[in-house]
Amino acid sequence: PSELSVNRSGRWEQARGGGSRGDMAPSRMSSGSAASVFKKMNYFKKMPDDLTISTNSGSIITMVGALAMALLFVLEFSAFLSLKVETLIEVDDTIDTMMRINFNVTIDDAPCEYVSVDLTDITGTYEHNITRHISKVRLSQWRRWIALHPDEGAGMPAYIQPTTAELAEIQVEREGVEAANAAQLARAVMLDGAEPGVHVANAMAAMEESKLLDVHGNPLGEVVALSQKTTEAYVTTHDLVFVNFFAPWCHWCQALEPIWEQAAAKLPDLHYGEHVKIASVDCVAHVEFCRTMHIRAFPTLLLYTDHSMENPLLYRATRSTEAILEFLEANAKRNHIDHEAEAGAKIAAVSQVHSTASGPEGCMVAGHLLAKKVPGTFHIKLHSPAYSHDAALMNASHVIHHLSFGGDPTSDGGGNILDLGKSSVLNKPFVTAENGHTFVHFHKVVCRMREYLSGTKVGSYSYTMHTSAYKETAAEAFPSVKFSYDLSPMKVVERESTMPTYHFITSLCAIIGGFFTILRQVLNIVFIYS
Repeated sequence: PSELSVNRSGRWEQARGGGSRGDMAPSRMSSGSAASVFKKMNYFKKMPDDLTISTNSGSIITMVGALAMALLFVLEFSAFLSLKVETLIEVDDTIDTMMRINFNVTIDDAPCEYVSVDLTDITGTYEHNITRHISKVRLSQWRRWIALHPDEGAGMPAYIQPTTAELAEIQVEREGVEAANAAQLARAVMLDGAEPGVHVANAMAAMEESKLLDVHGNPLGEVVALSQKTTEAYVTTHDLVFVNFFAPWCHWCQALEPIWEQAAAKLPDLHYGEHVKIASVDCVAHVEFCRTMHIRAFPTLLLYTDHSMENPLLYRATRSTEAILEFLEANAKRNHIDHEAEAGAKIAAVSQVHSTASGPEGCMVAGHLLAKKVPGTFHIKLHSPAYSHDAALMNASHVIHHLSFGGDPTSDGGGNILDLGKSSVLNKPFVTAENGHTFVHFHKVVCRMREYLSGTKVGSYSYTMHTSAYKETAAEAFPSVKFSYDLSPMKVVERESTMPTYHFITSLCAIIGGFFTILRQVLNIVFIYS
């Protein structure tokens, strides 16, 4: 073919043949140049088959690469279909003003009669003896259920003090007895010419001899003072013995004393009086004996039945003469006149309030509280305003069966917001061998929020717990169990997400392209060194 050239004037000339093609030569040259540039942009140039060869090493590397690409494709596709949870730390901006605290705690050595739950926080909130949404279960020393405790509700129980009418009746009777004794003593002094001191001694001795005695030689209508040496013998020789374990310094014991004496004075005139005896034990004079009998508060009233020191009946009803005598009558019928049908209803009513327990009695406290979302403390107290307590006789050892923060504060059974509170301690015991110690559990509470793909948000609370115990030394301080909590201003957000489609396609292309590039380099290295 003829070759073309360009002269200085820019016109095309034919190098061979001397002819000129005019203006058609530039258009053909322009299209050929464009086609050449277009072909150079082809990154997938194909070589003739007769210029390529197949090798065993190339086949092996190709198969390994194909398997690796297939594996990565499966893993990437699985990641594309699965949920991804991203964890973030953010400022807690939840608008909930209340937080639910769920708990289940067993106190091994404190009757439910003494246990109460209080709640305080730094804003000045103070709730005493909370009973709403809280249940107390009486437990034996083997942690077996005895009965649900009939809680009296908030405030001081109504049976703490005798009524005004009862006090007036007791005072009249005591004044009448004292006046009669004084008159008898005066007559004895006037009839005898001896010295006044001798008169008084003789008169008092005569009065003691004139007292009526029962078949066991004990004065009728009086409270018998017992001690560690005499209690068991006295109980085993009588059908029913109602014993008041008291302390002289106890205010409630002092208030009970005239009622106790009046009940003893009325017993001889009742048809069941010969079967029942009323006695008392001074726990200040007989400290070790009261500890052996598991006395934790004063006054503690125990009824011993069937000539036995085992399984006494703890009195829990009103501290009045009528209630005490009704209680004794029901138990006298249960032990001696069981065939009387009319005794059944009264015995059943008494059994709902009083029940026997061998050994120390415990209490399981379970329920939930609604607290403000500010630092605070809920406090399980082991003493009651209805009794006087000695801290040296009280032990705060306990077991935490469950403790969690969270739950729907607007419902009793939880809801879909803040209902994932989990307990970090399950059936964990906290034991002290010494009495008079208080346990304090410190909790750092953090809000956790889970955001689902659907847009639903569900929150819960996690916490860490640290425990310490110390001995109460203040005069009016008693062992207890405290749960202090402080909320973090930050929250942990767990946000669900999925891999975007474009991300999956990009990753797939990267896998394929990357493997082809790497395999080509490996093949080049093999060819060079083979």
